[in-house]
Amino acid sequence: PEVLRTDNGQPFAGTGIAGLSRLAVWLIKLGIRPERIRKGHPEENGRHERMHRTLKSAVKQGNTFMTMEEQQRWFSDYRKEFNYERPHEALAGATPGTVWQPSKRHWDGRVPEYVYPEGGTVYRVKSRGTLYMGKKGTVFLSEALTGEYIMLEEQDDGLEAIIFNGITLAYYDRKTESVLRID
Repeated sequence: PEVLRTDNGQPFAGTGIAGLSRLAVWLIKLGIRPERIRKGHPEENGRHERMHRTLKSAVKQGNTFMTMEEQQRWFSDYRKEFNYERPHEALAGATPGTVWQPSKRHWDGRVPEYVYPEGGTVYRVKSRGTLYMGKKGTVFLSEALTGEYIMLEEQDDGLEAIIFNGITLAYYDRKTESVLRID
């Protein structure tokens, strides 16, 4: 997919700039843009929340599992019923399996190397997610970015955009020597 919509919990979100987690960084490197719903608004991801509610209800119907294999068989049967047998009101009575289409994007198992365009300065994020700014000191970005390369691109207003693989994550204010979050 080009975009993956998630909630704000782990493993999808973290506490650093742009709410990045290690998973979100990996997705960005694959060319998938994380899109998070607003905190406290599960209705913004309604289909997913509805699926979880249906699954929880089905599990509560006295199902006990003695082994992991037994549990896996139950979940496999449930997935088949949910996707191919049970009609869905939101799909006008169709099943998800009849309307789903695979992504046109294919993954060959490799993470592509991102090449930053000219016009900015590329830095490697240090341990614990920090960026060394020379005489200006060190600023914290996100532990999820440790070891990754980011680019600072000068803006007209005394700010520098902090860019990771083409996505602006935050801004660095040269005057106050601080990171301005935009998430």
